[in-house]
Amino acid sequence: MATLEKIRSKSAILFTVIIVALLAFILGDFLTSSRSLTGPGNTAAKVDGNKIDIQEFNRRVEQQREQMQQQGYTDVNLAQLQSQVLNSMVFEALVNDEMDALGITVTDAELSEAMTGDNPLPTVVQAVQQMGAPTPAVFYDFAFNPGKNSVPADQAAQLQQIWINLEKSTEQQLRQQKLGNLFSGALTANRLDAKSYYDENATTATVVYARKDFSSLNSDDFEVSKADIEKAYNADKKRYAIGEEQRPIDYIVVDIVPSADDLLAAQQEVESAIIALREQPGTEGVSGNLNFVVNRTAQPLNRLSAPVRNSIDSLRADGVRLLSFANNRYTIAKLVGVDQRVDSVEVEFVAIPGNAALRDSVVTLLNAGQSPDSLVVKGILPAAPVTQSLSLLDPNISQFSEPLSTHAAGSWFTPDTTDLSSQAIAFNIKSRKAPVSVYDVAEIVYNVDPSSTTVNRLRADLVKFLAENNTAALVAEKANTAGYHMFPGVVTESSLGIANYPETRGAAKWVMGAKKGQVSDVYGDEQSGRFIAIALKDIYDGGFVPASDPDLSRALKAKVLADKKAEKLLADYQGKANTVADYAKVMDSKVDTTSVTFGQRIVRGFPGGEFKLIGNVASAEPGKVNGPIATNNAVVVYEVINLDNTGREFDYDNDAMMFNQTQGAPALSRNIYGILLGNKKVTNNLQKFYQD
Repeated sequence: MATLEKIRSKSAILFTVIIVALLAFILGDFLTSSRSLTGPGNTAAKVDGNKIDIQEFNRRVEQQREQMQQQGYTDVNLAQLQSQVLNSMVFEALVNDEMDALGITVTDAELSEAMTGDNPLPTVVQAVQQMGAPTPAVFYDFAFNPGKNSVPADQAAQLQQIWINLEKSTEQQLRQQKLGNLFSGALTANRLDAKSYYDENATTATVVYARKDFSSLNSDDFEVSKADIEKAYNADKKRYAIGEEQRPIDYIVVDIVPSADDLLAAQQEVESAIIALREQPGTEGVSGNLNFVVNRTAQPLNRLSAPVRNSIDSLRADGVRLLSFANNRYTIAKLVGVDQRVDSVEVEFVAIPGNAALRDSVVTLLNAGQSPDSLVVKGILPAAPVTQSLSLLDPNISQFSEPLSTHAAGSWFTPDTTDLSSQAIAFNIKSRKAPVSVYDVAEIVYNVDPSSTTVNRLRADLVKFLAENNTAALVAEKANTAGYHMFPGVVTESSLGIANYPETRGAAKWVMGAKKGQVSDVYGDEQSGRFIAIALKDIYDGGFVPASDPDLSRALKAKVLADKKAEKLLADYQGKANTVADYAKVMDSKVDTTSVTFGQRIVRGFPGGEFKLIGNVASAEPGKVNGPIATNNAVVVYEVINLDNTGREFDYDNDAMMFNQTQGAPALSRNIYGILLGNKKVTNNLQKFYQD
């Protein structure tokens, strides 16, 4: 029955879980809100036609936000969290599609074994234990046999729904395990794969080479025409495909920070406060001034904060000290007083359920010589006593500190401060340590905030700049001169903000409705800590990033320029020598040595990704001069002077493992999202549901 009582005690928690779930549905739009009456209905996103419901999405967002807050994340970026949750739900939809296509199912017997079998899944065990049940079987019996366990009907219904939801999540988990097993089993190295990996990495070629870098040629001597860029673009156009319309932007961020005048005024106010704290008792020198936040504590020296502890000698002499000024925050300390107090006491305590009469009876029995353990055996006490050392200066036990510091040791008592409405706590003081010096210290914090004058001026200056430069081209041209720094970015229908800045959904929504070249109003306020303005540079709605994109255009120009330099150097040196040493003289270079293994990605002495060089060396005949060939950044002439394949012998187990890690399921799983997505289309509607 103890287990059942424990579950009953959780009924309030169960009720809260149900209410939270209902509120997530009812208050879905409250998250940030404003629903479009003519928008996407209830569809947060589509995955190749499969809909993700906005209410289920909101429920998961709220659930995730609560979990993060419970873990100490007090400032959750909601837009970023929403994007993460939606990505998770999109991936879940892709996985479900794949499992359905493969016909992966879970039988009733498999589900029962995973839920209530001899070895239930750890996730199931953890879930029911959080609800107060020792095992899934006990929880199930409690939920579906309410009469047997004296569970009220409404609570039983709640427990049953929790169990049904747990079944659904467990079934999904089992299906995913089966898919994972299929994926891993289908992409496991056989003997040929393992041998291929071994061969690619078994032989190392020692190479002597001479090289001439492209940087040795003046770029101004080569003309890169628009036609050249277009040709290079068309050759690799598929690489620049985009899944949704993209809108390149420039944006200005103005951080709302204190001005020089604000800092000076704050400094003067802090200096005046320090004088007042010295002249007046306690913390009266700052009382009534809401700019100062006081945290007063009384602790032994070893439990004071490090800045206070390190300044204790100065505080003893002066009483008040400015500890620090960092990140626009002043911290002042005042030593109010020092006295001797008992800090540590070792106690034995027990919980006594019931009314005052039972409390008095139990205390009488304990003081008459009855042991707490014997009262547990008789069922009078619910649990064995606990022995623990307590600090009487701990604020969490402040209601007990006075009786614990004065009551005689060796006798049981219940403090008068104990709440007797449900249970009492009886203490037996076993020992007290000698009094220690206790320092009564006030730590006083002053945050320097920007004044309303500063905030208004920052906004007015940005508004004026935008009014005078009302096109994207003008903003880009004039921003630096005006003291503003421009940041590049891209906004799509999937964007729930500008970059990772919180509370910028409205700005992202503006971008998707603006015309090319338009400039936004000012977004943000003092609460967000910044002002943001956006200039829409272009609109890419043709399925590809165009060659005119500045970043892509620069990359294409660099590639064309490298190709032209390679062509020039190849023509200059082709057939001009017979040995690597002679080529080095012709190139005005030097002879160097390196080693190349076909399976490697980096060649010592060269930038990463020189796969053309690696491939050429792998097929080269030893003792023969090869080249010149063009690599990514140079032309190279080389000769293989030695092949070393005297390393380890072929080991199927090891080489199969290495193949799997580099080319098998573990490697491919890192891109499982892209594999499952394939050519499927994802439509993200979230931007139509929310605004700041």
